[in-house]
Amino acid sequence: MEIGLRYLENKTVGIIEIIVATLIWGSLGVMVRNIDMDPFSIVAYRALIALPIMLVLFRKKKENLKKNYKLLLLASIAIAMAWSAHFYAFKLTTIANTVVLLYTGPIYVAILSPLVLKEVREKKANICLVLSIAGIFLMYNQGLGDELNDRGLMLGAISGILFAFVIMATKKLSKDYSSITIVTMQLLMSAIILSPALFVEQQIVMDNILLLLVLGLVHTAIAEFLYIDGLIKVSTQKASTISYIEPASAIIYAIILLNEIPEGLEIIGIALIATANIILNLNLEDIKKMIYR
Repeated sequence: MEIGLRYLENKTVGIIEIIVATLIWGSLGVMVRNIDMDPFSIVAYRALIALPIMLVLFRKKKENLKKNYKLLLLASIAIAMAWSAHFYAFKLTTIANTVVLLYTGPIYVAILSPLVLKEVREKKANICLVLSIAGIFLMYNQGLGDELNDRGLMLGAISGILFAFVIMATKKLSKDYSSITIVTMQLLMSAIILSPALFVEQQIVMDNILLLLVLGLVHTAIAEFLYIDGLIKVSTQKASTISYIEPASAIIYAIILLNEIPEGLEIIGIALIATANIILNLNLEDIKKMIYR
């Protein structure tokens, strides 16, 4: 009885940790919009500021980095590119567009994982892909913007594709490394690859230092730690479902803080991609339970 109660308490703590992490990540768009710097520089400083905390956690793990190190390196390069594309999209198009396009990643994973990870493909994955492509098409033809908006949408889509690769690579790497090791290497490689972007005019850095510190410490180190710690206590499927709080909260933050309200075809496109993700993450058994309840 006592063990059961402890398990439930542990699971509840894990759910709360993941919810807090996703709510923090949901405000990324607003943060990036308010940092008056090049997106490459923002990503570089984000990684550099968060890195010392993750290195402390990494040292405690004492893991051997020789196992599957090539994939670890490739995934770390991909996350640096994904973050850069994602942050550029925040600057060029709406926050709603950017976060929803990032979340097309799991749909690409569902389509490609049978080839890459030898997993069984579910028939619903094909439906989800069609819905998400239709959603992206509608977002591109929403008539909201200009060339900058189109570029932002393209970068948002690229971030989703790169994110899909990172998800699949992480699934393979998780057999050899802990989540802390994977995140630490991602931050280290991001800081190294984007190190030229750190050489920004001193005054520009100082003008944005407070927001950069919040981005590095809160949105990266603390949020990553909470999410990883939550994953230990909660099933991956539940964690991935909870993670959809991030795009929902991002759109709400944008509406409240930036008065950025989705409209027209954009709403339909977002709704189609959101529906695709719901179908992808909801089991048929869960649907039956809800109907009969």
